[in-house]
Amino acid sequence: MALMRLSKGDISGFKFLFALAIMFGLMTMLVHPILYMKFVKPLGIDAPLDRFSEARAVQHIRVLSKDIDGRQEGRAGLREAADYIKGQLEMIKERAGSDIRIEIEEAAVNGSFNMMFLGYSISLGYRNHTNIVMRISPANSQDSDPSLLLNGHFDSPLGSPGAGDCGSCVASLLEVARLTVDSNWVPPRPIIFLFNGAEELFMLAAHGFMKTNKWRDTIGAFINVEASGSGGPDLVCQSGPGSWPSRIYAQSAVYPMAHSAAQDVFPVFPGDTDYRMFSQDYGNIPGLDIIFLLGGYFYHTSYDTIEKLLPGSIQARGDNLFSIIKAFTNSSMLQNARDRESFAATANKYVDQDVFFDYLTWFMIVYSRRVALILHSIPIAIFLTMPLFLCLLYSGLRSWSAVPHYWGYTCNYFSDFIFNHKIAVL
Repeated sequence: MALMRLSKGDISGFKFLFALAIMFGLMTMLVHPILYMKFVKPLGIDAPLDRFSEARAVQHIRVLSKDIDGRQEGRAGLREAADYIKGQLEMIKERAGSDIRIEIEEAAVNGSFNMMFLGYSISLGYRNHTNIVMRISPANSQDSDPSLLLNGHFDSPLGSPGAGDCGSCVASLLEVARLTVDSNWVPPRPIIFLFNGAEELFMLAAHGFMKTNKWRDTIGAFINVEASGSGGPDLVCQSGPGSWPSRIYAQSAVYPMAHSAAQDVFPVFPGDTDYRMFSQDYGNIPGLDIIFLLGGYFYHTSYDTIEKLLPGSIQARGDNLFSIIKAFTNSSMLQNARDRESFAATANKYVDQDVFFDYLTWFMIVYSRRVALILHSIPIAIFLTMPLFLCLLYSGLRSWSAVPHYWGYTCNYFSDFIFNHKIAVL
């Protein structure tokens, strides 16, 4: 029986494959706990009142997704959810000190509008959708002071308990509102918490808020909290207009989770969030769209239950939100609609959107589009100059006629590499 004899090249190839396997194994061991939030320790129900507690937030989710039977438009559960949220806000208001002012309003919004969705123009009319609003401001603040908006919707899709989408959003905002009061922190600018009751129906309640609420023109920035899964990375999927919201996030997030490429991919998906109403269609307000991404197979199904939520996800979201809120309310870029328009007419700083991404939630890298143009052109320059470099390296200065040969060889090499890579991905 003949034995197969391996050449030195074969042995080197197997060593290389073995090294790759080890490298990918180590990368998996590093990335898996990041994706599943194993590195975040959820705080319990007895956590200090000046800390965000995932356990306290989960209590709200349990009421919204288990105790209340369905939060869809037309069902009694949606009214029960509104009453529960308003009751929780009233309890927070009772604990507030004299140095802050808390205003709570419930409004039934009506309206109509046109929008483009999946390439089609649709017309929508609506009546009696519920918005619950709480405004926390310094005791000496004015109604015209620029404010920060935090938005989450409490309705859920048909047939779904909506623990992730978006009971987790409402619970996070309720706990952040409680933390704002119980931590004795006085926000330098007003913070508006919007709990809207009709996002699943083409963002109707957010439209109603932008058209009718008395504080709508004071909003200088917003954070929209959403979920298309059961936890994991709470990714900044959309940011803008301009670059300063993403820069505020990069500077202040405890666990930065953001990628500007998501903004290019997001329009491909057949869906939208309230971010569209605030930032694009009716507000032109700078803001962030922050979304749970992992566990998307539970999204909009009957399996979107409290048991499917990933531990640590809400804790990371809450820690991030409270830190980001502090940064936004202290920013000189936070301006009401009138000041923002006049500023935009004279300034070009922060107009273009940045390129940004995080590295395993440890830190973020942010650079401008101008820098991106230079950095992303370097591989093209290397590709174009490589034939000349190879010619000089292997053939010497005498063989200038070999340049076309090496250039053709390089083109074939890269085209084969890209083609084979695509085949492997598919």
